Amino acid sequence: MKKLVVLFCAALLALSAVSCKKVDPDLPTINWASNPSFAQQELAPGLDGAISLSAPAKIDALTITLVLGDYAILANPKIGVTSNKGSGSKNPVFDVVDDSTVASFLQGLGMSAGSGLRGKTLANLNLVDILESLIEGQPVQNNTSFSMKIDLKDQAGHSVSNTAKFHFTSAPEFFWDGNAAFGVVDLNSAAVASKIRISAPGKIEKLTITLENGADAKLVSYIQNRTTGKSTVIDLVNDELVATSFKSYFPAGSAVSGKTDVSLDFSFMYDLKYDLGASTIVFTILAADKNGKETTALVKFKK
Repeated sequence: MKKLVVLFCAALLALSAVSCKKVDPDLPTINWASNPSFAQQELAPGLDGAISLSAPAKIDALTITLVLGDYAILANPKIGVTSNKGSGSKNPVFDVVDDSTVASFLQGLGMSAGSGLRGKTLANLNLVDILESLIEGQPVQNNTSFSMKIDLKDQAGHSVSNTAKFHFTSAPEFFWDGNAAFGVVDLNSAAVASKIRISAPGKIEKLTITLENGADAKLVSYIQNRTTGKSTVIDLVNDELVATSFKSYFPAGSAVSGKTDVSLDFSFMYDLKYDLGASTIVFTILAADKNGKETTALVKFKK
């Protein structure tokens, strides 16, 4: 029994020693205030990618290894050191301190970089701004993952690293069979396919169809009589009246919210054309997903 007590006390002492162990304030650190655990983040509007770097013993080297997969070469124009450029089998590396081309790129984004950073104790980077600048304008595939490994070394030889992970989900897209360019549809000609499909991998949060100004008065009245508050905005997520009055043409409510694929049927325009005067009718469809990404499309008819 005495032996068990001794072992128990020894275990408590060991645990106490571990719990009281202090982090050396002289070691370098990498902190992401809005995401302290560096958990994977969705690339979405408003994402905070600001990280702070501290090196009490002064910064000696700072690099960012970009794991961009198929998009590795996008970083190459920002890299001056040939051996740091990326390829299909090699990740590009940003040498934040010693590569003047990288430094110029980052400085252009409002970040501290360049040889002047050596000997400093503090620095700041915005990883989201860097990544979004690299992929801007690129047709990034849905469900793509990226990561950025930050390595910081101080002049005392201490080093620290951390990896930020990001996921990309495509914004909503619109597809109109037979009218891919969303050209004006002449209601006086033979009917064309009237269904428009919306693909939203990030799940639909908001979906509205707005009748724009200048439409025939009879069409305005038709829409207003089928929406709450006599609005010309058809809210397919929140308006219960829309859910019943347009049920033959548009899904609504739970059939839209949280869905990744829905179809809108504008065939009612052919039914109404005999009551409309000569005009051009424009609807704006707005789809927003749960990541805050939104897309709009214009649907035009001519009478």
